[in-house]
Amino acid sequence: MYKLNPECYGAMFAIPASITDTYLAEASGNSIKTLLKIFRNPSGVVSVSEISDALSLTADEVLAALDYWVGKGILLFTDEGGNVKFVPKARNEAAPKQNAETVPSPAPAKPNAAEPIVLPKPTMEQIAARIREDETVRSLLTEAQSILGRTFGLDMQTTLLMLFDTYGLQKEVILTLIQHLADSGRGSTATILRIGKIWAEREINNLDAANEYIQNDSAVNRLFTEFRIATGISNPRPTPKQSAYLLSWMQMGLSTELLLKAYEETVERTGKLSFAYMDKILKNWHNEGLKTTDEVADKTKKHTEIKKSTATQNRSFDLDDALQKVLDASKKRAQQTKAE
Repeated sequence: MYKLNPECYGAMFAIPASITDTYLAEASGNSIKTLLKIFRNPSGVVSVSEISDALSLTADEVLAALDYWVGKGILLFTDEGGNVKFVPKARNEAAPKQNAETVPSPAPAKPNAAEPIVLPKPTMEQIAARIREDETVRSLLTEAQSILGRTFGLDMQTTLLMLFDTYGLQKEVILTLIQHLADSGRGSTATILRIGKIWAEREINNLDAANEYIQNDSAVNRLFTEFRIATGISNPRPTPKQSAYLLSWMQMGLSTELLLKAYEETVERTGKLSFAYMDKILKNWHNEGLKTTDEVADKTKKHTEIKKSTATQNRSFDLDDALQKVLDASKKRAQQTKAE
């Protein structure tokens, strides 16, 4: 039987019971830790870098956790003075519905990356005017509402208008994006805006390019699901970096069995899961033409035998050398004795 040590009680902060009752079993460890860090902050505002430093997580892992809670409606985004902040919903609210509307923060630009697109948000009056004057905008909102099965508020209207007017994505491309995200259970406003931004930056603005992205994204998620089940990792979806690695491995034609073999070797050598270390192993195998676990095992066996043979030869040479030195010393002593 276990019970809390009374001495651990000190400063305390509240967590809504609805969160622990609903999400504790399904959320990943990183997601739980990230949310606790946010609730622990008295202001309810905390940056990605602060969370990353405090929890020893990468920025991508933090963003994946935040995206999960945004999708569940637990986190909202607010833009105050141009600074986008993560804010938890009111602590006394009941469990929010999954379709809570949010607006996300663009991920920080990586070194040497292209400048991120700035999002000038339209006002309520501008949105109303665009809906009134443009049939394409009206049909975009109507069809998107039909796909997601909910009536849009200001946040989602703002998001769709920015994707259409600011990012320049075609109506059919936006609807294709929304359908894909809805089918995979990621139809939150935050995710639609985040992925829409990626499409705009990659110039995915026709149906052929959109369908290619969707095909790759779906394949990556299926592969990650197999990998997650086999290895027991807790993240429900891959981070952007993990997705890039998985797509690269798929394009090299590597099997799931080979990925799991690389995972086992990575954990054995480093003591933890590292997609970067796995990538080095898999690229070495690929460059050596190894496509199956049996081929890897044969290669490893041959390498081990060569090492043993080399070590045996080295020991034999060392022994011969030692014996020769003993004989030489013995002869020298005999000559010295005879001379005396």
